[in-house]
Amino acid sequence: MRIVLSWLAEYIDIKESPRDLAQALTMAGIAVESVSEERGETIFEMDITANRPDAMNHLGVARELAAIFGREVRKPEIPLREDALPAAGRASIAIAAPDLCPRYVGRVAVDVEVGPSPGWMRQRLELCGVRSINNVADITNYVLLEAGHPTHAFDLDTLEEAKIIVRRAAAGERLVTLDGVERALLPEHLVIADARRPVALAGIMGGAETEISGRTRNVLIESAWFEPASIRKTARHFGMHTEASHRFERGADIEATTWAAARIAALLQQLASATVLKGAIDAYPVPRRRSAISLRAAAVARYLGIEIPAGEIESILCSLNFRVERLDGEWQVTPPPARLDVEREIDVIEEIARIYGYERFPARLPAWAGRAEIADDSRKQQQMRDVARALGYDETITLSFLSRSEAAQFGAWEPVPVRNPLSELQSVLRNSAVPGLLRAVEWNLNRGQTDVRLFEIGRLYRREGNEFAEPPVMGLAATGRARPASLNDPGKLYDFFEMKADVAKLLDLFGWKSLTFDRETGAGYYHPGRSARVVADGDTVGRFGELHPELAAERKLRQPVWLAEICLDRVFRLPLREPRFRPLPRVPAVDRDFSLLLPEGTRFEDIVAAVGAREYLVRLEPVEIFRGAQAPPGKMSLLLRAVWQRDDASLTDEEVNQYAREILDALRKLGAEQRA
Repeated sequence: MRIVLSWLAEYIDIKESPRDLAQALTMAGIAVESVSEERGETIFEMDITANRPDAMNHLGVARELAAIFGREVRKPEIPLREDALPAAGRASIAIAAPDLCPRYVGRVAVDVEVGPSPGWMRQRLELCGVRSINNVADITNYVLLEAGHPTHAFDLDTLEEAKIIVRRAAAGERLVTLDGVERALLPEHLVIADARRPVALAGIMGGAETEISGRTRNVLIESAWFEPASIRKTARHFGMHTEASHRFERGADIEATTWAAARIAALLQQLASATVLKGAIDAYPVPRRRSAISLRAAAVARYLGIEIPAGEIESILCSLNFRVERLDGEWQVTPPPARLDVEREIDVIEEIARIYGYERFPARLPAWAGRAEIADDSRKQQQMRDVARALGYDETITLSFLSRSEAAQFGAWEPVPVRNPLSELQSVLRNSAVPGLLRAVEWNLNRGQTDVRLFEIGRLYRREGNEFAEPPVMGLAATGRARPASLNDPGKLYDFFEMKADVAKLLDLFGWKSLTFDRETGAGYYHPGRSARVVADGDTVGRFGELHPELAAERKLRQPVWLAEICLDRVFRLPLREPRFRPLPRVPAVDRDFSLLLPEGTRFEDIVAAVGAREYLVRLEPVEIFRGAQAPPGKMSLLLRAVWQRDDASLTDEEVNQYAREILDALRKLGAEQRA
């Protein structure tokens, strides 16, 4: 909202510059977003939080400045001259829904001359972003911006039997509001009605049939208080947001009703030559009183960390219109009716702190008697982070929420639903790390970053009976080039074996007895020919592979994306592999190549298993593989290299030949034949 400095100066003496005022208000929690000049006036653009409707007006801001600088607020005087005829004889008010409208105040002004507002009023309204309509409507808007209490003016002669009845709408009733829209009302909507039909949507907008026009001569001024929840629901139902609803749904001042009505009546008398009938019609069946809050000096010191003198505490609270009574070593503090946000002792302490000045509190840490402990598996996680970064991956953190469709597509178990999701796209807790990483890859690709490597260490969520589990997981995602091209290097695209090597490097941190890879991924979102399962000591600890082409096409991914998930709860069962020193061999290794014909479909892990652990055999690796015309039908040709090495002596040809024959004998069990 906008605050005009010259208007503000009518209520409080201002000695500071606009910039100093803006800083003081912002430090006290009434944020000033900008200070500008317009039509020769200084304008404050305010960002006032929803819990402070009392400050959404010029008098409210003046009260804040008065508390900050220790000054007095000059509330406008109301020089009202009333006619001898009582207002209650000209109109009547009844509240049929006191739970939604506990108070309704009306004043009657007759012989009103409707016309344009004076220039000074039009300018102030326009500077605050309000269009001038006529003097009667402008006065209600002016008082709203001045004091913050919404009001409304009815053409009294259009009210059936000059009655106001505050009630719930009847089924099937309709109302044309001031914006010209006909609205179908429901019984849950609060309306202002006359003896025959609804004439206004309570706290939101008046009706077209009773609006002020050039023919209006007699006016009924409405100044009421409505239950915030009711106004909020009705405004949301109709998709309406007005200056009145903005304040009523946040909580207005129930005691400001009579003052606002009298202020409008006095301005009508001054600017519209109106005659104001005697007295206000005040329907207030059950007066509301604020309960006192106990405030302890020890609590103030404990929460704020310093001792504030008792006299200064009382002075601050009184400057904010709190009623303060000292009793038995503590205070009984009663907030003003406008401060519905102050309900507990801690709220009162916050008021003391912000007016005292946050900048006056010393910068120091709170006392703490605990001790720091290293969380379980934190060292293991850090080691995996270090290795992932060394492999060229950047760490990311993705949301812990998924849509149900993503959870069904990528998850391994039924997801845990969120009770109050922000949207359907975030309706369940994640049961897979893949969707979040995929979105991160998509985000980068859509912005021209074609070489992406990301990792994340986080948690998945699942229900186990009446209990919940949060297993840790590490996810990897990569796409683009594994090695960029250069003048002497054509480069290399990221592929299956790059991902396999990265996963193996991460798992090599732990002391596995065996680590193997097979094709049984059990996940339909991987490419069936370019994916693998990771088995460590007989337990599945991860899966990786290329995203299935159909899913990539659905997501409009124009290049292969490689993904991996590592189950850290299974990996962390083992300790980290401790580095051990081993002297370098004193003699060179000996290698021997085998040109083999093997049945098509033979896996390298089958070859490794068939050969097994053998004396001095340090490495077994595939060198080349041939298929098609170069191999008989149903066969493939493999060039296999074996490497032997002793630490203390060189191996003789006879020994190597013997070892080679043993390997060939073992491979014949797989149907292997040595090529000529």
